[in-house]
Amino acid sequence: MKFGLCLPHETLHMAGKSASADDVIRLARLAEALGYDSVWLVDHFCYRPYDDQEELGLTVPEDRKDLVIGAWECWTTASAVAMATERVEIGTLVSNTGYRNPALLARMAETVDAFSHGRLIFGVGGGDFPSEHLMFGYPWERRIGRFEEALQIIKPMMQGEIVTFEGEHYAARGARLLPRGDRPRGAPLLIGVLGSGPRMRRLVAQYADQWNCWLAFRDNRPEAYLPYRDAMFAACEKHGRDPATLTLNVTARVCALDDGPEFAGTHPIWGSPQQIADRLNEFAELGVSHMNTFMSPNNERGYEALAPALELLDKG
Repeated sequence: MKFGLCLPHETLHMAGKSASADDVIRLARLAEALGYDSVWLVDHFCYRPYDDQEELGLTVPEDRKDLVIGAWECWTTASAVAMATERVEIGTLVSNTGYRNPALLARMAETVDAFSHGRLIFGVGGGDFPSEHLMFGYPWERRIGRFEEALQIIKPMMQGEIVTFEGEHYAARGARLLPRGDRPRGAPLLIGVLGSGPRMRRLVAQYADQWNCWLAFRDNRPEAYLPYRDAMFAACEKHGRDPATLTLNVTARVCALDDGPEFAGTHPIWGSPQQIADRLNEFAELGVSHMNTFMSPNNERGYEALAPALELLDKG
């Protein structure tokens, strides 16, 4: 099982501090040096957690009503991380297809994959937070319909096809990717699903190489993951997909030091390196191939404290 870290490129996410550009690069290099398999970037601009708490699955206190969270832009940061590292995979968790023309997004992903020599995991989704869409002038309504159209452009372009498509929201007329990187079929396409709607499960079954189940804001126990996995497997079977062909990816909240009680309601994974590894290995037993860590504390201390657990993970 591979094991990665979500970099703290959102404000206040580096153990309560906001990471500078230099901080993000330093932590990506540290993750690589410590032996982690991947680093991950969310795709946000600015959002108000209080306004978006229903989508987040959280209860945000009244005294944080005016809090605004921002982030370094996902794809330009991914390019910088690609140039600053040599081995770790670089994943987008996940890139909102509604924020960029889908043919352009495919071109961007192929470019990062080529310049990183095949280290990109191309994670996409339909968008999470209404407040962010409102702030930056993107439509929130019918976002899943737009997402489905975007996939019909992105997927074949990444596989080397020349794409002509006329939809309600997007169009492409002979779009192609030239030049190409080292992977003829492009980076693996991951679809992240924050909720559990049947339409998104269908799109995972039809288009995704990998599926990410985001547990970090919910119950992080393996037994809580199992119903999500089983529902996804059922969707694969319903839509003619062998579930065994879908790579399983999970994002969980992990507390490497004494931060566990703060997040007690989400049952984070925490304890000694052996205790953490034992819990993560339970996910491996459920078929998970790649664990992404929503880390606490998300800084050097946390990365170093968690590193001993890497040697105890089931790599089979």
